[in-house]
Amino acid sequence: MATIAITGSTDGIGRAAARRLLAGGHTVVVHARSEARGAPVAEELSRLGTVRLVTGDLADLDQVRSLAGQVGDLDVLVHNAGVWPADGAPPSRQGHELAFAVNALAPHLLTTLLDERVRGRLVFLGSGMVGSGRVDPDDLGSPRPPSRAYADSKALDVVLALAWARRLPHLRVGAVDPGWVRTKLASPGAPGDVEDGGERVALAAAGEWAGGYTAGRSRARTPRALEDPALQDRVLAAMDRLAGVTA
Repeated sequence: MATIAITGSTDGIGRAAARRLLAGGHTVVVHARSEARGAPVAEELSRLGTVRLVTGDLADLDQVRSLAGQVGDLDVLVHNAGVWPADGAPPSRQGHELAFAVNALAPHLLTTLLDERVRGRLVFLGSGMVGSGRVDPDDLGSPRPPSRAYADSKALDVVLALAWARRLPHLRVGAVDPGWVRTKLASPGAPGDVEDGGERVALAAAGEWAGGYTAGRSRARTPRALEDPALQDRVLAAMDRLAGVTA
C-alpha cells in the first residue's frame, strides 16, 4: 500500500479522493490551510484508515516551504488544491495573482522541495478549461480576471506536469482532468459530483495510470502548444525564479 499526500483534501474532490484511497488501504497525508480547518476532517477520515494531517497556506511560499518539511517520504504527491478567486481578491503573500499562486506556483515549489522524497507518482490537476488557457512564461502571476486567471493556471498545470515528467523521468508524472463536477469552484449545473472527480484522482494516484494528461481512464485532449518542450523549459525557468529556487 502507498503513502499518498493530497493537497486541499479537506473538501470537494480532494476529500472524495482521500476517502477512496483510504478504503483501498492506502495511507493518506491530508493537507489543510490550518489546523482548525483540517483537524475535524482528519479525525473523520481516520475512521476509514491511516491519516496524517499537514498544514500550510499555499498562497504563501514561506508556508509552502514549511509544509514540505511536514510531509515526509511519499509514494505519491497529488496537487489537488485549487482556487477560483473572486473579483478583487487580494494577491498572494508574495504579490502574485491568487489563482496562479495557489494552483501553479505552490505546486511547483512543493514539487521542487519534495522531488527526492517522492518514490512513485506526481499528479497535477487539469480542467476542462485548459484549452482556453494561455501560458506566457514572460507574464506569469500578473493580475487578470478570475475566469481567465483560473483557465491560465490550469493550462499552466498541464505544462508543469509535462515539464516535470521530463525533469523527473524516474517518476510517473502527469495531470488528470477531474471532469466538470459540482464543487465550490464550479457552477451548480455541473453534470458530475465530487465522487466522480475523486474517483479520477484516486485512479491517477493509485490505479492503472500511465501518466500524461488523462480524463479518467482516457487520454485528455492536450492543446498542441502546451506540448512544446521549449515552452515547458521556459516555464520551468520562470517558475524556479518566481518560487525563489536556486540551483
